[in-house]
Amino acid sequence: MELVKNYVKKAMPSLSSDQMDTLMAKLEELGVLSVDDLSLVDPEDIKDTLPFIQCKRFVRAVKALEADSQAPPQFTRPGPSSTPEPQRFQLPSTPPETADSPSQDTYSVPWHKFPSKVMDELREKKYIMGKDRREMVRIVAEDYLHKHPGRPGRQKLRELASMIVGQYPASFKLTEPFGNKPFAKDGSETVFRQLEHRIENMKRPQSSLKRRAGGENSTNKRPRNSDLYGCVAWDPIIEGTVCREDLLSKRDDLKRAFQTRDLQESSVRKLMTETYPIQREILNDADTPIAVVKDEWPFLFEVPHLFDHASKLLGFSVQNKLAQELSKKEKGINDFLDSKGMKTGEGPIQLICGIANYFKEDSYKLFDKKEISADPEVELPVTPCILVRGDQQFKIALDGLLVNDHITSPIVALSYVFSMFYVCNVQYPPEMAFTLEFMQRVFFWINPERGSKAEKKGKKRHFIPPQVCKLVSQLKEFECKQKESEWAI
Repeated sequence: MELVKNYVKKAMPSLSSDQMDTLMAKLEELGVLSVDDLSLVDPEDIKDTLPFIQCKRFVRAVKALEADSQAPPQFTRPGPSSTPEPQRFQLPSTPPETADSPSQDTYSVPWHKFPSKVMDELREKKYIMGKDRREMVRIVAEDYLHKHPGRPGRQKLRELASMIVGQYPASFKLTEPFGNKPFAKDGSETVFRQLEHRIENMKRPQSSLKRRAGGENSTNKRPRNSDLYGCVAWDPIIEGTVCREDLLSKRDDLKRAFQTRDLQESSVRKLMTETYPIQREILNDADTPIAVVKDEWPFLFEVPHLFDHASKLLGFSVQNKLAQELSKKEKGINDFLDSKGMKTGEGPIQLICGIANYFKEDSYKLFDKKEISADPEVELPVTPCILVRGDQQFKIALDGLLVNDHITSPIVALSYVFSMFYVCNVQYPPEMAFTLEFMQRVFFWINPERGSKAEKKGKKRHFIPPQVCKLVSQLKEFECKQKESEWAI
């Protein structure tokens, strides 16, 4: 392997001794026994040992060395003053570094600067809590800026985060609190955001603070594809030999049956399932008021049929999912909120109100307690909202219209109002966006790769709002501390 090591040094002379040892260990693990074997290595094979851009440079340099060694020698006709020109090897040229491209200088994480307690936890594969994680981020940020003056780009910060997490993945992996489904892949996104915020604070000029304090007007634009967000059957096609006229006829049968009540529930469900494609057509038409939808499809707003529609639209039973997740997570979240003085009472609706308190959001956008009478002047909420009438009486309003007035279960009411955001293509209201996104991701496991169901509040758009990530992280830490205290002597 000594010959291989010398070849690697020739290809990547800028590697530090630690990086060289790590890379050689990986190559040996891959079965590289000779210089010829290096040509079979891909960047993906060694991505855990170096930043990914450096992996690509290594593979490219190896191929260039191999091509150079196989090239036939070049001769020039000797002349009176001509001498053979020695061959010169040059690494493939790379584009000039920009603010968002990784630095050509290698960087090693200063593990030796971390507190001994943190290093012990890393070696023992323990989850790193918030305080220790912030200390690690502070040390790395200061060390990097000391060695590389200037503001690093986001790509470089992502590389640093991947280097930290890649060395001790078990200590950073962020799993969903009080459950098993991963909330994030490896935790590197959290470390990246903390690095970005830390360096931003260190490099921010005072004038920036004053400018922000003055305020900036931004235009709220509707997010692209927000209606399709999280859906698996948003715009289905009419399949088989079924024609539109048949479906419209079945719609008319349903409208008559709603008035006469002469159809059995099983027959109504069958017809509602068959007419799902043309239900989506009217729901997906943004110009059609909910009042018109309710006239055309009155059964749709009955609890069983709305849940059947939502299950087909989202790919799972909303009511069953919420009941299952609350049974596992309600107590833990309530204990956390109680420790923060934010618990508002017992029950699912009080739990959501407590989460809204944590985010400092207005829970009245989702739960309204004002009396509803026959007075037409009384305005009902525009976005989906539960009208709470005691512990066992709930009504649902949408678009200034009462769409259901006979729900007696809080879990059914919560499942119903959440489904309405997706069934009727309604964005989360800004006053409750974080709370609804938390419900979406933690209780319903709707985690699309991109986009958002919330209205855009500013210029920045995050895959997962940092506020939601922070609460999930705090719940994770709270759960770990609770488990430790259970085993404490």
